[in-house]
Amino acid sequence: MKDLTTNFAKLDKFGGVDFHRWQKKMHFLLTTLKVVYVISTTRPPEANEGEEETLESIRARMKWDNDVYLCRGYILNAMSDVLFDIYQHVKTTKELWDAFGGQVYV
Repeated sequence: MKDLTTNFAKLDKFGGVDFHRWQKKMHFLLTTLKVVYVISTTRPPEANEGEEETLESIRARMKWDNDVYLCRGYILNAMSDVLFDIYQHVKTTKELWDAFGGQVYV
């Protein structure tokens, strides 16, 4: 896994050309890093008022939050500086991915 994250910097940054190629490579990378699921799933819910929160549900939510942070960071860091500056303010990972078409053509 360390080699993959080290080689991540060697991936061509998306600068507005060959979007579908970049999108496929990005989806593959996110899949390999096991964070791609956050693009298509919702955050695990918190316990309702009066219900006791389980350790399992807390851990699931914390993992999801961490994976969202990582996924968003990987996507932003795979963009040119110009695109990074434009999209860094997009709030959620899903909104960020959807801003580029949201689908992967594999």
